[in-house]
Amino acid sequence: MFKKLFALLVMLMLAALPFWGMQVLAAPQATTRYVAPGGVDGVNDCANSSNPCGSVVYAVQQTDTGDTVMVAAGWYTETDTIRLFRDVTIEGAGLDQTIVSVETNPDIYRVFQVYGDVTAAISHLTLRNAERNGVHNLGDLTLSHVNIADNRGALGGGGIYNNGVLVVSDSIIAGNRSSDVAGGLLNFGEATIRRALFVGNKAGQSSYGGGLHNQGTLTLENVTFTLNEGDAGTAVSNGGSGTINMTNVTIARNVNTQGSPASASAISNYGSSIQVVNTIIADNGPNQQCSGDVPLTSLGFNIDGHNGCHFDQANDQTFTDPLLDTFAQVTGTPNWVSALTFFGNSPALDAGVGASCPATDARGVARPIGAGCDIGAYEFDNYQIYLPAIIAP
Repeated sequence: MFKKLFALLVMLMLAALPFWGMQVLAAPQATTRYVAPGGVDGVNDCANSSNPCGSVVYAVQQTDTGDTVMVAAGWYTETDTIRLFRDVTIEGAGLDQTIVSVETNPDIYRVFQVYGDVTAAISHLTLRNAERNGVHNLGDLTLSHVNIADNRGALGGGGIYNNGVLVVSDSIIAGNRSSDVAGGLLNFGEATIRRALFVGNKAGQSSYGGGLHNQGTLTLENVTFTLNEGDAGTAVSNGGSGTINMTNVTIARNVNTQGSPASASAISNYGSSIQVVNTIIADNGPNQQCSGDVPLTSLGFNIDGHNGCHFDQANDQTFTDPLLDTFAQVTGTPNWVSALTFFGNSPALDAGVGASCPATDARGVARPIGAGCDIGAYEFDNYQIYLPAIIAP
């Protein structure tokens, strides 16, 4: 009896502890940090918008888990890699307005380094001039409305090197170089790319994956690859156990300017699988469109400018000219992402399968317009004006 009474007394005392002055600690509230041209580092914690810091790298060092760093319009030349060790959001004023660059220095490998077990989001800015990668991701990273430009990729993946979980949307990967594989993106993790433009990226001499190389799991939706260069897989290469799923992708006008024309395929597949639907692969030079030990798997409704991509469904179109035109107009749209258009009599018009068709095209224009979904990253809307500029400061 005594033991039961004692146990009851202990329970009552524990229940009453909060009322005896014991405080329950609340989780710390997230703080917004500010960076602006003319701001000063080293004298504050960047939490006052009227007294901002001057560099992104310093502001990030002041953050706690869950904080946001707002980077005002301007050009920032960082003196070190911006390392993300804790969950954080980095937001600029626009990819054409906030330019985050690093000094030209072989010891500054990256603009951003995202470490493992970190969840981060970076948006509305341009990242440029890193010796190895614009971004190296080991964590869980979302990139949106970014331009990753003119990074050099000394060990592959000039634009992005991904070993974690990556989502990219409404973004441009432009003019990145690699002395090895993968000018634009090197993926060993899990990556999803939606509404994006890979343009002018270049793999190393006698190497592959001008636009990207994949050895992980990769999803491409409403993506355009053009003017990328490599010795094979001028746009896309896939190796190891890599798998790629392509939906409404346009791969055109990628070239081999480095080696044998015989290896100048736009897609090179030595990996596990590449599945393709509603996709254009054409006008890549000088002859092959696809190559490799593993044929592509067609899910139908694709266009091949030749017949090397093994599109074998009844609704595929081989030896077919998609009648591509110029870049689509993007002025006034929220994402700056262009896509190669086509003429109104193109066989891509209304020829895609609606069940696989995304809700918008690469620019965010609603699909379908007309009788059905168009093949490729562009939905024809009779509005064709030259792209003002690819932003690559």
